[in-house]
Amino acid sequence: MKTLNGTLLQPQSPTEYTLQSNTTVRIDNDGRIAEVGHDKTAAGDVVGGADCWILPGFIDAHLHLPQWDRRGIDGYSIREWHEKVVYPAEARFADVALAELIAESFVDGVIGSGTTTVAAYGSPFGKATHRCFEVFARRGLRAIYGRMLNDVHCPDELSAPADRQLDEAREIAAKWHGAENGRLSYAFSPRQPRCCSEKLMRGAAALAEMVGCYIQTHAGESHDEVHAVRESYPDSLDDIDVFAEMGLLTKRTLLGHGVVLDHDERHQIVETQTTLVHCPTANLFLEAGLMDYVTHRKAGVRFALGSSIASGPDAFMPHVAVACLQTAKALKVHAIPRRAYPVPQAAEAWWLLTRGGAEALSMGDRVGTIAAGYEADCIIVRPEPWIAELPPENQASALLYTLKPEQIEHVFIAGKRVGPKH
Repeated sequence: MKTLNGTLLQPQSPTEYTLQSNTTVRIDNDGRIAEVGHDKTAAGDVVGGADCWILPGFIDAHLHLPQWDRRGIDGYSIREWHEKVVYPAEARFADVALAELIAESFVDGVIGSGTTTVAAYGSPFGKATHRCFEVFARRGLRAIYGRMLNDVHCPDELSAPADRQLDEAREIAAKWHGAENGRLSYAFSPRQPRCCSEKLMRGAAALAEMVGCYIQTHAGESHDEVHAVRESYPDSLDDIDVFAEMGLLTKRTLLGHGVVLDHDERHQIVETQTTLVHCPTANLFLEAGLMDYVTHRKAGVRFALGSSIASGPDAFMPHVAVACLQTAKALKVHAIPRRAYPVPQAAEAWWLLTRGGAEALSMGDRVGTIAAGYEADCIIVRPEPWIAELPPENQASALLYTLKPEQIEHVFIAGKRVGPKH
């Protein structure tokens, strides 16, 4: 049994959280939380201490593993980004050994940033996708992952006939979906409508339903991308309409970005309980636009946050959460006339990073919360000491805005310490 000690930050809802000082969290040998309380007696080794905080592990619901070592390459439009960065990065994964090396670095990086769960895209190479799953299994990461699917409007070396891609994806899903006691999941991953034939998208939707897997794709990423979808599918109103027609909008579907969405598209997303993954750092980095998180949230859209590595240059999810808040503020103050609604606060950011993100990924019954019976995905941080001297109502906000990756001392996934290395 392991025992963690420190100040516990526990998100309860988008507007509420609890802070409990001098809290002990006991983890059973099966990797689940046995007890949350205040008694450190007969606990064996205690990790943490009075100057430490215990947080649920962060959730990153949209990022691209092959782009891990391509962060921060600025100056391209979205179309140029794909041609000059995305496609070359993925093409390297024809070399399975190189794919494994990048996967190891990826796991080091996300765990070192306090992220315990990812939903990530792979490359269009089945052997490399298998190898990356092997890395996740060995390193203990909780991951939703899948082979990239695309068969039109993409380089020949990254494409293949739809039937071959679907057969390969089905085989990978059969091996890895639900593996490692449910810690690993498969996501059928059509890149975007412009890059996928109707056969490929319909096949991915059918297989995901049959196997019970996730679906992840991109939607409403920019005006240029929306226009490209209309050219490829002229009988559809927009990419959300395409996804609905193909059967890709489900409770286990993750739509990345959503910068360009109108009222009808929001309604379809809400009706199908599809999750929209907000990627504020990437949306700004590629000049795609500022997603109106508040309007989507008011409509009932279910949200998670994503770093969108590498179009998002920063893997540290608290920075992504801060960008979510700052984007909402920018839209409010620069609107003409200035908007009057309240913007999300730190409580909502912590919710999206942890419990809310877990619920959006249909994992809310297992992770995202530090409570008895949940799997112990949690981190211990040692922030600047002055934060504990603030009034309690200010501490969570100060922690969100000032926490640094180097202040993370321990990362646990399913009760196992997995990092960080520093």
